[in-house]
Amino acid sequence: MFRTPQEAAEALYAAIPHALSRATLEDYGIEAEAGQAQQITQELLSLSLFWIHCALEAVLPPKPRELVLGELRGCILSGWGSDLALVGLDAQRYFQEAEERRRIYAQAMQEGASPVMIATETAAILGANSAVQQEDRVKVVALATDLVPVDELGELAEQIRLLG
Repeated sequence: MFRTPQEAAEALYAAIPHALSRATLEDYGIEAEAGQAQQITQELLSLSLFWIHCALEAVLPPKPRELVLGELRGCILSGWGSDLALVGLDAQRYFQEAEERRRIYAQAMQEGASPVMIATETAAILGANSAVQQEDRVKVVALATDLVPVDELGELAEQIRLLG
C-alpha cells in the first residue's frame, strides 16, 4: 500500500519501461539507431503515462491524482539521462508532447479503442516520425503491448491510500 504521493510515483515509475536497448529492439526485429531508440523510449513512456493517468483517474480524486503525477514527473526528470537514456533531449518539450499523446489516446479510448488499438496508434506515431520503418509498425505494437504493463499499472493505482 502506498501512503504518500512519492511512494506511489516511485512504484509506478519502477513498473514502466525505461531505456530500450538495441538488444531489446532486435528481439522484436526492430533495427534502430540511438536516436530512433530514444524516440521509441519516449513514445513508450508517453503510452505508459497515458495508462497511469487512466488508472489514477479511476481511483483518486483530482488533487491527490495531481500530487502523484507531479511526483512521477519528478521521477522521470531524475531518471531522464540515466534510467531513460534521453540525454540531449528536452524534457519540458517532451512533457508537452506527452500531453498531446494523452489527448490522442483519450480520444481513441472514447471511441472504443482497446489497449492494442492504442498501441497501434503509438506505432503509427513512430512510423510517421520515421523512428521505425512502416513495415515494422506491427513489431512496435508487439513491443508496446509486451513492455507497457497496463494491468500492473491499474493494480498499483488501486494500492494507493494517501494519508492526510
